Amino acid sequence: MFDAVSCYTVEQRVVAGETVWVAIRARGAEWSWLTPEEAAQIGEQWVERYGKRQGGQAAPHATRKLDAAE
Repeated sequence: MFDAVSCYTVEQRVVAGETVWVAIRARGAEWSWLTPEEAAQIGEQWVERYGKRQGGQAAPHATRKLDAAE
């Protein structure tokens, strides 16, 4: 399944009805394959860093900041 949004594309690999891998590709670069958990963590981090801001603060749905060690 492909979901093109602006200049990046997301693909899911579903096995037995369950998402096993999530891939993202930006501007013709190589695919980056992640587990669903890794994809969710990166998504949370991106929302916190780059999501819509309200009064200088990240949007309230950003729940956790990831460290590079995680």
